[in-house]
Amino acid sequence: MNIVRSRKMNIRRAAAASSNADSGSHCHHSDGHVCLLSAARTNGENVSNHESMIEKSVEISSSPSLRPIKHRDGFPLRSKRFQAVFAMAMSLAIHLGGYELARAAVMALFTSDGLGFGKSHHTTSSSEGGLSALPIAVGCVSPFSILLLWFYAKTLVFGGPRYALQIHTMICAGAQIFCGWMLGALNRLLDPKTDGAALIIRGLPVGVKDVLPMSQPTLFLLFVFQNAYVQLLYNQHWAFISSVLTPDEGTKAFAPIAGLGSIGSTLSAGMVSTLVERFGLIRLLYMAGASFAMSALFANVAFGLARKHGFEPSGESEQRSDEKTFSNEQEDRPLDTKKHSNYANNSSRVSTKNIFRQAYTLFERVPVLGALFVEVIISQCLSSLVNYIFLYKLKVSITDDSMRAGWSGNFYAWINGISGVLQFFVIPILLKYCEAHRIWIFMPTLMLFCTMYQFGNNSYSGLFAASASFFAMKTMEYSLRGAANEMLYVSLDYESRYLGKKVISLIAGKFGKSAMAIALSVVMVVYGDRADTMWYLLATAVVFNCLWLLSSMRLHSLIKYHVNQ
Repeated sequence: MNIVRSRKMNIRRAAAASSNADSGSHCHHSDGHVCLLSAARTNGENVSNHESMIEKSVEISSSPSLRPIKHRDGFPLRSKRFQAVFAMAMSLAIHLGGYELARAAVMALFTSDGLGFGKSHHTTSSSEGGLSALPIAVGCVSPFSILLLWFYAKTLVFGGPRYALQIHTMICAGAQIFCGWMLGALNRLLDPKTDGAALIIRGLPVGVKDVLPMSQPTLFLLFVFQNAYVQLLYNQHWAFISSVLTPDEGTKAFAPIAGLGSIGSTLSAGMVSTLVERFGLIRLLYMAGASFAMSALFANVAFGLARKHGFEPSGESEQRSDEKTFSNEQEDRPLDTKKHSNYANNSSRVSTKNIFRQAYTLFERVPVLGALFVEVIISQCLSSLVNYIFLYKLKVSITDDSMRAGWSGNFYAWINGISGVLQFFVIPILLKYCEAHRIWIFMPTLMLFCTMYQFGNNSYSGLFAASASFFAMKTMEYSLRGAANEMLYVSLDYESRYLGKKVISLIAGKFGKSAMAIALSVVMVVYGDRADTMWYLLATAVVFNCLWLLSSMRLHSLIKYHVNQ
């Protein structure tokens, strides 16, 4: 306060001196610089106005709480905001890399004969490779995501975004390491050279017949745990980045940040075969846990920089700022609109005892989130269906397991590579000449061409059409959808970015995939042997694609209305 007061006194002296000078003269300091105050007009009113403007700038620049995320003065590379965003982007890339390691290990163990759900334990044929249990596991992801969302809301309210991210990241890291240790101990029981007495001392059962009752539930829970947690942590990273960046900065930065995440996942996926050869499959879980812990360290650095320099997403300060901006926008609107906005602001402070009621209230207050919720459910249903059709065609076309695995690895490498190119180069250029909300119309339109082509040429299209549809879907999910989501969330308030984002990603996304996975498992059990089953699956894909297009058109109109307000 003393510094601000002395600056005000200097401003008044300079203003008084400039009022006594000629209107065309300039005051020169000893170092040759021109004093800007002497260029003001000499009448008392203009001097007073100029003095008031400078006082406001001094007060703003000297108050850390008034220098948060909303200023639009560029994004210099040496700024603390850039350092915080870069640290969080590195945390995101390391997190995605660790997830690739964990996913590779769990999927291989899930379908194994020794510890997983291999068919050789129950039938003479192992051609399905444990995939019969996979739809059930996918179906359980959505209920677990609901419990996870409830737990996340509790941690967010208790300690804020920084505490929530740290707690959930370390839980994820600890789960990988613990399950890796447990599966490693159970795997040693399968070795005939293992000393059973030593393992009895540790409290572990001895004998192959006793391994599966422990290993299968462990792998089942770990699969569900990973698929639910990856989206939660991913969205927490993006929530911080969206809070620190302005919408204009996000237009330039979101795509490269997503590209950095693609690089992390691509490098980890490419190293899987080498790491398995040198260290073994189960030790990938230890590496994944270490990666998650390192991701937590980078995230802690990002939040530390944000807190130290006054732009940390704290919830209360952002909510007050959002409510102040929203109330200013409502001043010239009818009375009923003001009443609704007051109700919305009051409802945002409701306790999180009922997460679903709070989400419903949020969707009423922000209709664009409700439209996005429906759009995500339909698109993820289609994604799960396209994925199943692709796997079915791949299995029919390439019968050798090793050749199929190699083909799939190269296929996913191309998906990650193309996604990275889009995120780094194409999307930033595209957003300069095209509004981001048009992406929501482009994605279902492109998929409609793919599914219609596959449906019309079902008899002879084979793997090419199925892989083209799946390639288009996954590439858009990894690149276009990520950029469009963040461009939408960055324009919304704190509650929408944190609570709304988690509800949509964990409930809508997982529910769509889980519902379609359960439906597919039932359909294939009942009608799997019929020759026209694929025709019905492709027809269903076209129907869901049309529903996706309709939901995207509604979402596009709401986003356009929101942008024009």
